Amino acid sequence: MKAEKDFIIRTQELNPNLDKIREHYDKVLSRYFDQDGSPKEEFFENVSCYNCGSTEYASEFTISQFRHVRCANCGMVYVTPRLKERILHDSYNEEDYDALYRFKLMPALNYRREVIGRRKYKQISSYFEKPGGVLDIGCGLGELLSVFDENGWSCLGVEFNKFAASFAREKLGLNIIQESIFNFEPGEQRFDCIMLWGVLEHFAQPIKVLEKVYQLLQEGGLLVLEVPSGDSILVRYYEKFGGYIDRIIEGDRHIMLFSVNSLQQMTERCGFKLTRLQSNGLDIDTLLRLSNQTCAPQIIAQIQYAIDEVLCGDLLRGFWRR
Repeated sequence: MKAEKDFIIRTQELNPNLDKIREHYDKVLSRYFDQDGSPKEEFFENVSCYNCGSTEYASEFTISQFRHVRCANCGMVYVTPRLKERILHDSYNEEDYDALYRFKLMPALNYRREVIGRRKYKQISSYFEKPGGVLDIGCGLGELLSVFDENGWSCLGVEFNKFAASFAREKLGLNIIQESIFNFEPGEQRFDCIMLWGVLEHFAQPIKVLEKVYQLLQEGGLLVLEVPSGDSILVRYYEKFGGYIDRIIEGDRHIMLFSVNSLQQMTERCGFKLTRLQSNGLDIDTLLRLSNQTCAPQIIAQIQYAIDEVLCGDLLRGFWRR
């Protein structure tokens, strides 16, 4: 087996304005904390594990003022106390959140579409004999959905953020509904493929999202799901040593990080049958960058390949059938 990845994505190529993003979000989040860094009670609530409901935890650590715990039962990592659900919900359509698209995603839009988007499309289309109907939940700016569109798929995106939905509709010519997935009702329409890329970890009720997806998917249809991994080397490192991180561990938005165990349990409980589970990470690149260290790209790629092989990269990508 070739001991290196076919390609490696550099964090800086994905996020060219990391310093600006960090400065912006530090300013936004300051409203929720006292001067000593403790959370203001009126904005926060304690929660149990989103997968199994347990309140027992195996470890706890604080990153950027948010307390994370690892469930002792299923291994899910989640934020508690976390921002109240109404604050989480409203924040995704506030002007502050638009900065995520302006500073982080738009500058790298072409790279995300032409490199990452086409690789994702190639992998997903291998599950189908011909184009069908695809629904992208939380489609963002629509770069991936536009690749499906140009390849003959019937495409629909659901995006809660007004700025992102308008961009995908007006600039990329896509069929986008600006709505919460819970309010999305397509009548009798069912989809051959439903995708959630970096979406499920934002929801206070992830099981209800998956139950909704199950209803919208054709019998035998494909669910494609990518989430941040609580089992990753990156999370394990910061769980032990702490520090600031600008990827994956984002307590204001990524309120849960899935262990392999919790992801398999949750999807199975909602009726899905796992076809393939893989790991895709930027663990080593991120650790080196944040510690101001350098290493030969080939070595980074080889180490990351080994990490991903044992499902310990910072993203988990899975494919399920209904």
